[in-house]
Amino acid sequence: MTPKTIASCFIFFFLSSVSFAQQNEYVYYFNTNFDICQKEKSTFTGHGIISNDLLNLKVYSNRFPANPLLIANFTDSTLSVNQGLFQSFYLNSKKETECNYENNVLSGVWRKWDSTGHLIDSLIYVNGQVSDSCKYYYSQNGVLNSFSCTDFKNDKFQQTFYDSGKVSSEVFFTGQKGIRKDYKDGTVGIDSLFTREEKEASFRGGAMGWSRYISGRITLNIDKFSERDYGTCVVRFIIDTDGKVSDVEATTMKGTLLARVAVEAIKNGPKWIPAMQYGRLVKAYRLQPVTLQSH
Repeated sequence: MTPKTIASCFIFFFLSSVSFAQQNEYVYYFNTNFDICQKEKSTFTGHGIISNDLLNLKVYSNRFPANPLLIANFTDSTLSVNQGLFQSFYLNSKKETECNYENNVLSGVWRKWDSTGHLIDSLIYVNGQVSDSCKYYYSQNGVLNSFSCTDFKNDKFQQTFYDSGKVSSEVFFTGQKGIRKDYKDGTVGIDSLFTREEKEASFRGGAMGWSRYISGRITLNIDKFSERDYGTCVVRFIIDTDGKVSDVEATTMKGTLLARVAVEAIKNGPKWIPAMQYGRLVKAYRLQPVTLQSH
């Protein structure tokens, strides 16, 4: 759900007067695409009230109407111009995004959280343009692993890594030149960096090479698969700096033959092309889907 989607729709609304507060209440009906529709075909319902010269809109799911999925402010009942605070929420009531508009233009801080409440993205807008950006990365247990910040105006970049809750290393760039600081046993190691280039680990031969390799492995077991093996198994593993894989584990469809075939194929397969960060080879985690379809 985005404010632009709502603002782009032609809105049908119901108007009623609230006698004591002297406010007008508007009711809006939306389908799954946030297009206007009849009430009986709607998926979401919005309620708007004029207050302090703005229309405050709260949008609810028709199936789960206890808490709003979206709160926004507009200059009038046409919902054509965003003005002021905008917030969206997950179905579990956790906040998803929050930002501010000035005459339909993003202004100030825009933030995004995951469904567990962890801040994952933060942007600063100046005159509708992003001037600064920060991203946050967490381990599976919710502990902060690292965060990175970019100052676009001054072409600066910083990334901080954590180990057991303590800063383990930091990277600072201006343009393509930077330094890396590693903290260990009370000492600081400093190294020069000459590029911000980053590349994900990849299978040798690319997507086509992977498809041929995994298809061959599946074909060898095609007569052994049952109905419960059809679907997509996601395999998680680590690719070391020399391309070798380790810690191979199926994260979905556990216990199926497809999962076992996929894990064995990756575990016993050829080396991968390792990931690269700041021009240097690094260890990387990888999630690789393996799909078996019925014909």
